[in-house]
This record gives sequence, C-alpha cells and structure tokens, in this order.
Amino acid sequence: MNNALNIVKIVLLSIIAVALTLILVVVLNGKFTIKGIDLYEKTSLVYENTFTESINNLNIVTTNNDVKILEKETGNIEVKVYDKKDVKPDIYVKDDTLYIHNKDEIRLGFTFGILGNSRIEISVPKGTTYNLIVEGTSSDVESQVDLQDVTINTKSGDVNLKNTINTVIKTTSGDMLIDSSKTLDITTTSGDTKVLSISKSLKVKATSGDMLIGDVAGKLNLETTSGDIKINKLNLTSNSSIGVTSGDVVINKTNDIYVDAHVVSGDTRINTNNRKADVELKVKTISGDIIVNN
Repeated sequence: MNNALNIVKIVLLSIIAVALTLILVVVLNGKFTIKGIDLYEKTSLVYENTFTESINNLNIVTTNNDVKILEKETGNIEVKVYDKKDVKPDIYVKDDTLYIHNKDEIRLGFTFGILGNSRIEISVPKGTTYNLIVEGTSSDVESQVDLQDVTINTKSGDVNLKNTINTVIKTTSGDMLIDSSKTLDITTTSGDTKVLSISKSLKVKATSGDMLIGDVAGKLNLETTSGDIKINKLNLTSNSSIGVTSGDVVINKTNDIYVDAHVVSGDTRINTNNRKADVELKVKTISGDIIVNN
C-alpha cells in the first residue's frame, strides 16, 4: 500500500515539475501575460499615421488590444498602435470609414489577460463626432470624445464612454461606465453597469452584476439574474419594467407614475404611489427588496 502511494506521489511530483518547467519556458519565450503586468517583451509603437481624408465612421476589430479614443486640438485623425514589434496592423480608409484591424494572436494555455501596454490610440480633432463600431476580444474600450451611433461587441473588457447618441453594447465579461446617451441598449453576462444619464431609453439585460443608474428619462427596461439595481431619478413617459431574480431594487425619486411591485421573498416599501397615473413601472423580484423613496 505504501509503495503504491509512493509511486502516486512520485508521478504527481513529476507532473508538477514538468508543468513548472513548461511555464518557465513559456514565460521566457514571451507567451505568458497577466493583465496590467508585462512579463516579457515591452510593447512599442508599431504604427503611426495621420489621415487627411473625410472620415465619419471608425471601424475597429482587435484582439488583446485596448482601444482609446482621445481628443486633440488640431488637424486630422491620428492613429497609434502599441504592440509587439512583429505586429503589423491593417489600417486604411475606404469611402468615409477608417478601418483598424489588429488581431493579435489569442494566447492559450497560460494566458490570463491581455498585455497591459497593447493598445490602439485614436486622436480626433476637438468638436468632431463619429460613428463607432468595435469588435474586440480581451479589449477595453474607452472614449473621451462625443460619439453618435455606437456598436460595441466585446468578449472580455471594460467599456467607458463619454457622450453618445445611440449605443448598443454586448459583452460577456466587463464593467461599463456610460456618462450619457440618448438611447442605450446593453447585454452583459458578467460585470457591473454604471450609467449617469439617459434622455430617451435605457435597456439593460444582465446575467450577473450590479446596476447603478443616475437619471433616466423616457423608457426603462432592466433585467438581471443576480445583482442589485439602484436608481437615482426616473422621469418616465412610457410604461417600463424592472425584473430581478436575486437582488434589491432601490429607486430614490420618480415622476408621477404607478409602481406595480411584486416580491416573492423580500419586503416592499413605496412611499407614494398613484394608481391612476398614465405611466406604469412594473417591478418584480424573486428574492430581494423593492424600495421606492419618491
């Protein structure tokens, strides 16, 4: 019996030793990354160009690269790509669209994130607005400028947008911060959502993650499987709904609406409620409290 255990231990130790050796080889050959930490080759400026063409649309497809859209005082659109030295991005203008394709290899096995310094920087003239499409894998998207129609589809990465008009975001994993938008449609699997201001319509469908909502006017549809929803102020003009499987719903202030609240396991507290109001907000939780402090 002891001999058998010793043999098992020797086999396990041998497997561990081989695994550690492979990890060491991978690290030394530049195949191992942790988000925010560069364990091997430093990124460098692999592409830089200024575009004088008339551009209305930005179309970006990337893997393992963050996307940052910045504002500058003068001139035309400028693009910089920071990545490994052997990376050659495909960047061109066709019609009125700037295409930026930089699909780095997907790192498998011992990959835990993107290379912290790998990024695409787009600097646009101050006061200009653009439509934006991003298809990203392991990519954060950040915009410090005003945008019009925005479509973002990421498999892993945070989204941080300033002012937009119409925005659609789909992500499997990542937090979102949206300053303001006219319409906003979010589908997320995992991650917190923070929205400061919506002027027409907000729709969020989440599997896991909290929602922190500032001011919403117009219409509201929120749905989450697991997570709390906190709303500062509602000014609804159309019938709306909030559905939560597990989590609390807290609303600080509403206009003159009827809140139709249903709780399976939890408490309900609505300070004022007008059953004759023209607009109805349906709120349902399976497990959680509903609190409306209007």
